[in-house]
Parts: sequence; structure tokens; C-alpha cells
Amino acid sequence: MNGQQLLYGLLTSKGDILRAAYVLCDHRIYTEMSAQYQQTEHTDFQASLVEEMKLLEKQPEVDMHLHILLEMAKFFELSVSHATTNGELYELSDNIGNLLVSKYNELFSIARCHTLEDIMRHQIRLFFHLIDSQYMIATNRQQAVFQQQLMNWIEQLLPMYQERMIDALGEYQQEALVKLLQKKGTIELYKQLPPHAYPAISGLMATVMSIFIPVNYPPALLFSMNAPLFLMASFESHEIIAKRKEAGTFLPLLLVVVQLMWTYKLEHQDELLNYQSLLIKWSSVHTAYQDYMKKKEQSLFDRERLDSFIYKTEQYVKQLRATEKKTVKQIETLKTAIRHQLDEMELTSLNGGLVLQKMIEEHESLKQDVEELQRKLSIKGDFFSKVRLTFRSAERAVKSKVKEVERKKVLMQMTDFILANRLPVCVDIQNEIYDYQDELATTIFQINQQVELLEETKQSRQLADAKVRRYDQEIKRFERNYYGLKEGTVEEMAQ
Repeated sequence: MNGQQLLYGLLTSKGDILRAAYVLCDHRIYTEMSAQYQQTEHTDFQASLVEEMKLLEKQPEVDMHLHILLEMAKFFELSVSHATTNGELYELSDNIGNLLVSKYNELFSIARCHTLEDIMRHQIRLFFHLIDSQYMIATNRQQAVFQQQLMNWIEQLLPMYQERMIDALGEYQQEALVKLLQKKGTIELYKQLPPHAYPAISGLMATVMSIFIPVNYPPALLFSMNAPLFLMASFESHEIIAKRKEAGTFLPLLLVVVQLMWTYKLEHQDELLNYQSLLIKWSSVHTAYQDYMKKKEQSLFDRERLDSFIYKTEQYVKQLRATEKKTVKQIETLKTAIRHQLDEMELTSLNGGLVLQKMIEEHESLKQDVEELQRKLSIKGDFFSKVRLTFRSAERAVKSKVKEVERKKVLMQMTDFILANRLPVCVDIQNEIYDYQDELATTIFQINQQVELLEETKQSRQLADAKVRRYDQEIKRFERNYYGLKEGTVEEMAQ
């Protein structure tokens, strides 16, 4: 029975009623005010609630239905099947409804509730007790306005309800109403109405609500728009026996259920419900969630594969660069061997055209200069060998070194020229150098090719990583919005 009431209250809610319940259920607005009532706090709460409701105008109603149901299951830590059937839906709603009643009876000493409808009526009773407490501390002017509003409400009642009120008052006079309010309170007026006279009860609640704040919204939103007052009514009741912290987590969720029950009863909803829309939505949520899970797993696999490829390619590039370095070193060693042989040869006998001839002439000139400077620096005799070099000798030594460096540079140029023009000099060494140069060119080509491939792979890796993050965000969004998704793996959900 409780499960059926819960589903009827949930699935018949729509529009602002549903959006208000969704906001409260989602804990987007803190529904408990400070112990000292402030009308500004109440006004701010209502403004925030309305603002949050506007943000949900395009939210599918079935999505909000499912979210509210799952939040209730989450509170009681109930497992939710990944392939819920009609029977499982009824069982889940029954469990939620029964646990709500059981928890409520634990919080209030004399509640003795058996159904969700009992809870709603008990909450209304607590509300009237709060109204009576506020009436007792109101100013004379506030009390007078309050009394007149109640008299106006009685005038608008159906005749059969008016008679009950007059019987309770003794006479249809404001003085009689004042006495009743002082002795018994508005709760006595509520008791005169039949339990199912919800329009009349709604009118009475809206009337007495004015002692706190004016009512300028539809009666169906009475509970949502005044959630802080109903919480205050529970917390200040002498019946509550739970700790404030324990009740503070349960009562806001309970108010959502009471709001749904209130709307269902007030608007006399009596229609065949389409449970399939809820089941289809739940199935589509799981399908989308499963799809994101699979996409994330595939993206993770792609990222790991690319990471492995990047690592292997980087290692291969390192090997190629080591080969490049080794080959360059071998070529330089062979060039040095050619220069050494050129240094010992009679270069003037070489025939390589005007360019080579000019290099040879420059080399021979530098060689003669070095020899001349070295000759002048040589010191003869024991006495002179002990004398420090003069400034001129030091200058000659520097010039000699400079000339020698220039001579070796010319030898290097000659070597490069001989290699470039394949002159018949040191042919065996040249052939060996040519082989190494071919190997070097191949290695450099492979390096460039691998580096280009590495950059492309790194870009692909970044795309795969971005996909992983995006899918992970979607998965977390689903898990945050829909309780029960974390409990099953992709394989379990696919079965």
C-alpha cells in the first residue's frame, strides 16, 4: 500500500510541483532555518526555490521522477536492479514507503503512523501546533488580523463545514473564535474537518500561514514553498525524540514525499499510471551509462596502446641517434686519417684543379710560416735555455700556434674537397667514408621518419586521453545523478 501511494504521488506529479520536489530532493537548497524565525530567511528560501525550479523547465519529467525515486532508495541504501521490471519497481517502492513510515515512527514518540498518508496528516498537525505557538507570541494587531482572516475563511466554507465550525465555536462571533484560539488553538479547527476534505484543509493552512508569511502561490505548493516551517514544526515538537542531526538528514527527504502525497490527495488524482515510462527511462539511463563505460574502456585501451608505441618509438629513436653519433665519429676518424696522410705527402704533386691548387699553396705558405717561427723560437746553448722567453718570443709562439691551426683548417678543407670530388687520394679510406655516409643518411632519414610518426602518435594519445576524461566525466555525472549505477560492472549490466 505504501509503495502504491508513493508511486502514485510521484508519477502523478508534474510541472512546478515536480520541479519543487526535485529541488528539495536534490538538496540544492538548505531547508532548515535558524532557530529564531526570520521572515527574510523564509522569503530568500522561496526565491531560491523558484529560481531553481525555473532552471528545470526543460528537464524531462520522467527524468525527475526517476531521480527522486533513486534518491529515496539511496537514503535507505536499497539495491536497485539494473534491469528493473514492474514487479521489482513495486517491491522497491514498497520497501521505500515502509522504511519511511518506520523511520518516521522512530523519530516521533506518539506518531503511530501506518501509511504515508498518516505521516502527511501528522505533519499537518505539527504545523498547526507551530501556528498556535506563533499566535501566542504575536502582537495584538497581528492576532486581530489573523482572527479576521479565519472568520473570512469560515464564511467561504461549504455549509456542511461551516456548521461544524460554528458548533466548535459555540456561536458565529469573533469573540468565540478568540476564546477557542486561546484555549485550544487552530488545531481544533483542523479537527472539525473530515480527513479527506483536502481543499478545505488547504484553505485553512493557507489562511493560518499568513501569521508567518503571505501566501501567493498555488495550494499544491504549500509544503514545498514552506519547507523550512514544516521542518521547524517537527524540530520544535515535543513529540520528536531523535537527535537533531539524525532528523536533519531524514526530514528534508520526508518533506518531498509529503509534498507528493499532498498534491495527489489535493488534486484527486485517479488515473491509470504508466509505469513503463519510468522503467524505459531507467533502462535508457543504464544503456547510456554502459555505452560510456565501454567507450571509456576502449579509450583507455587505445591510450595504453599508444603509450606503449610511444615508449618503443622513443627507445628506437634513441638507438638511431646513438648509431648516428657513432657513424659521425667513425667518419671523422677516417677524415683525420686522410688529413694525417695529406700532412705527410708532397702536396704539390697532387692534381685537382685550380681550387685544390690554391688550397695547397695556402697550406704550404702556412707550413713555411710555422717552420720559420719555430726556428726563431729554438734556443741554443745552456745559458740561453735557462732564460725566460722574451715578449717577442711569446708573440712568435702565439703566431706559430695560430698559423698551425689555420694550416690544419686548410687540411680539413682539402679533405672535404677531395671527398666531395672523389679525387684519387686515399681511395680506400674514401670508399670506407662513403659507406659510412650512406649509412648516416639512412639513419637520419629513419630518425626524421620516426620523429614525425612520434609526434602524430602523441597527438593521437592526447585525443585518446581527452576522450577518457570526457567519458569519465559523463560516467561520474550519471553516477552522481542516478543512484545504483556504481553497483554493477559493464559485464554485469550487459547480461
